[in-house]
Amino acid sequence: MAFMWRSTRGGFRLQLILLAIVIGFGTGLDTFQTYAMGQLVGAVAGKTDPVVWFVVVSGTWMFGYVFARGYGLFSSYTVMAMRVRIHDELFAYVMNHAPRYFLDQASGALAHKIRLAAGSCTTIIDYAVSNAPRLSILLGATGYVMAKNVPDALPMFAVFLIVFTAVSSWLAQKLRKYAKASSESASAQSSRIVDTVSNWDSVLSFARSLHERTTLMPFSQKEASTQLELRVVVTVMRVALHVMGVLFMAAFLWSSLDDATTGAIDLATFTMLVTLSMLVGAHINGLGDNLFVFFETYGNLSTALDTILTPHEIVDAPGAKPLSITGGAITLKDVSFAYPDGTPVFDKITLSVMPGEKVGLVGPSGAGKSTLIKLIRRHFPIQSGSIEIDGHDISAVTWESLHHAMAEVPQNPGLFHRSVRENIFYGRPDATENEMMTAAKLAHCHEFISARGNGYDSVVGERGMKLSGGEKQRVAVARAFLKNAPILILDEATSSLDSEAEHLIQKAFLNLMKGRTVIAIAHRLSTIMGMDRIVVLNNGRIVEQGPHAELLTKSGLYADMWKRQVGGFI
Repeated sequence: MAFMWRSTRGGFRLQLILLAIVIGFGTGLDTFQTYAMGQLVGAVAGKTDPVVWFVVVSGTWMFGYVFARGYGLFSSYTVMAMRVRIHDELFAYVMNHAPRYFLDQASGALAHKIRLAAGSCTTIIDYAVSNAPRLSILLGATGYVMAKNVPDALPMFAVFLIVFTAVSSWLAQKLRKYAKASSESASAQSSRIVDTVSNWDSVLSFARSLHERTTLMPFSQKEASTQLELRVVVTVMRVALHVMGVLFMAAFLWSSLDDATTGAIDLATFTMLVTLSMLVGAHINGLGDNLFVFFETYGNLSTALDTILTPHEIVDAPGAKPLSITGGAITLKDVSFAYPDGTPVFDKITLSVMPGEKVGLVGPSGAGKSTLIKLIRRHFPIQSGSIEIDGHDISAVTWESLHHAMAEVPQNPGLFHRSVRENIFYGRPDATENEMMTAAKLAHCHEFISARGNGYDSVVGERGMKLSGGEKQRVAVARAFLKNAPILILDEATSSLDSEAEHLIQKAFLNLMKGRTVIAIAHRLSTIMGMDRIVVLNNGRIVEQGPHAELLTKSGLYADMWKRQVGGFI
């Protein structure tokens, strides 16, 4: 509810008030129409000229229709504009989550929940704005008409309202639980389908299509089961509300009929009371149907927000300022870090990288190389110690400025399902076309891009599936060239390249590294043997460090790794 109230801030609250006024005026016309209809019947029964009331009744029909259409247009404009803003704000909130959040969530399910939350929120707000004024005016008008014409029926009407409210509230609480369960099962089914479709290449490679259909079946059955339970509860609610409405209308009609036959009220008043009770009864029946939509949508919104609005794990400290890079020195002081399950990675590790120094990180798999890079990028909060860049604690600077200070070429580059041009420009969107082309040439991807029919406008496919592994990596290298950041991180940046392409890009890297601080992870030791210093990690500890030639003389872990690689064993 707090989220929905916040979503109406700004000009939307005024627009919603205007919508409520419009729907209230339209309901007033509907209510007045019952009075006009009574007067028309009374004129006919009294053998007086019914033309005036005929015109009035016809006018209320026409104006009621015009107001309904006007409300529909105004409501559509307001709801669509609100949905766009909610969608944008939820998307921004999700993208500010820490990496660990994305590791625990299915990307397809997240996208689905953002759209679901935006749509559900506006649907509920529109429902409340359109139904609350209408029902309030109808019930108020009914009470007024009863008090004036059939005051004996007021106690019956009061009892009806109390019972109706109590039963509706009780059933609504029941329905809310089933609606949320239904939404969660539908989300789980959708997530499973997206996960399978996005990995279609693995499904085909392993001929596991039948397996995926089989494993999807329990999710589909669960979704169907919770939907059935929801619809059973909804049916009970509809029947209960309908029975209450019918009993009220029948009792009210009988009371009005008795008053009419005894002469306590005239025919015009009787007609007005009957048509008004039918109008109230129709809205009560409609309310039962709408409550189903309301609480089903409410369950969808609740489920989506439970996932999306998880508190951010990493947030900027109060008063955090942008990181100012002067040289690019990186210092880790007694850094300790463990995974959430308690598995330790580093215990008071200390490392200093001088401004402009080129450092290679090597070690067995699981030694902590990639984790060390993630800590420097503040992807995970550390338990103790500090990480500084040019003397600034990275926990005290803005996260975005920290990312701006680094360019990374990962082992598995993430490319968007967009053109090659857009993927390279992602490194620096404000760069010129000439700068983008220069970066592509330096990364030696201009040749294969130009050979394609659409050149730089060629779409690379989802996750770059239309490119080879080496081509994807060269596009990522071009993106890093274009970003031109003072700190460069290379995570197996040439692992997917053939020997000739690797040789060309290694030469390009030499130019890119000039004047920059570089940290490069490598399993193939020949790619980092020219670094100023090589740091050897094992079991979360620095066991050796120094230049390539010096480490070979120590006959330690690095020398053993070098001998195995030179010997051709790996």
